[in-house]
This record gives sequence, structure tokens and C-alpha cells, in this order.
Amino acid sequence: MIEIHDRKFCVAPMMGYTTPYARKLYRILSKKSFLFTEMIAAKSMIYSKNKNLIIENNEHNPVAIQVGGSNIEDLKICSKIASDYNYDEINLNVGCPSKAVQKGSFGACLMQDKKLVRLCLESLQNKKIITSLKCRIGLGKDLNYDFFEEFIDEVVKSGVNIIYVHARNAILTGLSPKANRSIPPLDYDFVKKIKIQYPKVKFILNGGIDSLDKAKQLSGKFDGVMIGRLIQNNPFVLKEVDNIFYKEKFVSNINEEIILKYFNYIRPKIGEDSIFRLLSPILQIFFGVPKSKNYKIKIHQNIKDQKIDVIEKLLIEFVKQKQMLLN
Repeated sequence: MIEIHDRKFCVAPMMGYTTPYARKLYRILSKKSFLFTEMIAAKSMIYSKNKNLIIENNEHNPVAIQVGGSNIEDLKICSKIASDYNYDEINLNVGCPSKAVQKGSFGACLMQDKKLVRLCLESLQNKKIITSLKCRIGLGKDLNYDFFEEFIDEVVKSGVNIIYVHARNAILTGLSPKANRSIPPLDYDFVKKIKIQYPKVKFILNGGIDSLDKAKQLSGKFDGVMIGRLIQNNPFVLKEVDNIFYKEKFVSNINEEIILKYFNYIRPKIGEDSIFRLLSPILQIFFGVPKSKNYKIKIHQNIKDQKIDVIEKLLIEFVKQKQMLLN
């Protein structure tokens, strides 16, 4: 498969956030950003009766599906499913430190077995989809570049040449996943150094990038950046991305059209998935906007009664009133 997509700006996989509904909103706001699903356990991707609600890809491209697993045969099936759903890339998660993920023998704990990681990556590869890896720079409290370099050296033997690196260690005991995103110290120099050692591999930097200005600065030093919590808190910053990172002259405005497009997408899903899961991405429109409390109260009242049309009208009214602040 010929690789054609630019990963200058990637939206990180985030459990509970990068749902199909969020990805639809992201794609309305930015045509160029490279998107990710949530991490999906291989068994869920294969056997879940509700997998369409998790892995649906309705013209979200360019987009990667992230899988968690270490069973070779399962991963082969997942790769086939991913290509059938028209994903551009399948990404192996070797970065999540949660206890539940460790019990399933995947995520960051796999960094302890680099040969198994290579085998997993080899099993994911097929001619219809790109395979990639997301990892940390190490395990435990102590930084060890030799460990990281040896891990990457084994990984590239698989033929994979796109690696997303969260530039912190993963601490597997004593820290929650949330704390693991902030307490282990960042070390971008590890990623700079490995990039020099493996110039044919694309290294996408993740971790601690809390503004578009910082993302733009770092994107010139790496093959791209991956942003998570900034987008989680306020997905509407994506309206600037195509202009800043891809030199597109057009900048999306937050307006009535965005609300209408989003509701046209989610309206047929009512009854199939929870209304809160359908609406949660668009409700971040209130982020940082003063005097929006009354709208929030009205919307949450109508969520209980599943009055989707009323909620749509309230959001359109809010956008019209606050357009200057939102843009």
C-alpha cells in the first residue's frame, strides 16, 4: 500500500472520547487532521455485537484504528476488519499503562517483550492498510535510552516505519492512567535522538503539547505531532489546524452549519447508542465561553427527555449569540 497521508497533526486515541461521533465533529472542523479511534481491544473488535457503534468509519478518513492485543491470530483478523471498514491505518497500542490492559497482556507492558511486539506488528500487516505503533519511551521511574533504542531497533525489523511516541515512561504500578499522562517526566530528547538513528522511520511526537503554538513549533522538529487533552477539552481548536499546519487558506468558522451537519449525522443513531455519548463531543462548544451556564442547564434538562430537536435549536441559538467569542 502506498502511503499518501500527512501526519503533521494527529488527534490522539482517547478512551471514551474519540468515538465515531467525536471523529465526525473533528472531520467537520478539520479536513486534514489525521484522526484516531479509541483503543479497541482485539477481542471486542472481533466478537462484540455492538462493534459497529465502536468502529464505524463514515468518511472520517484519514483515520487510524488503534487496537490493543497480543494474540497473533486475533491481530490478523483485526487487520482484515480494519481494512474492510476503510481505515487508512491500524495502530498497535504499546503505551497504555492501565491495570485492566495489563491483565489483557497488551498496552505498555508489552515493551518488556520487544520480540513479541515485532511479531504482533508483522501479524497486523496486509496490502490494504498501513501498520503503525504507539509506545512510550520506557518503563518504570528511571529513564533508560538504551532500553528505548533496543526496543525501537526490534520494532523496525517488522517493516513498520510510522511510530507515535508518548515521550514519557509508563509506570505500571502505583499510578493511574491519568497520572501516567502527567507525572512521569517528558523527555523529547529521546525522540529527537532516535529520529536521527532511524531517518527512514516517521516519528510522531505525543505528550505535553498543550497549545497549537507549541504543536506548530514541535512539528518542525519531528515528522508530526499528536495532540490529546487539548482536543478533548476543546475540540473546536481544530478549526485552525488546516490553516496553521497544512497552509490551507480557509479557516472553519463555528456557525449554524456545523451544528446542523453534526445533528444530521447523529439523529439516525438515537436509540442505538446513549444520547449522552452522541452529544458529548458537541457539548464542548461551551469551553471557555463566559455566561453559558443557562444554556448548559437547559440542554442537560432536555438530554434527560431525549429532546434532540430542542437541543439542536438551543445550540444553534447559542452559536448565533456567541459567534464573536467562538471565532
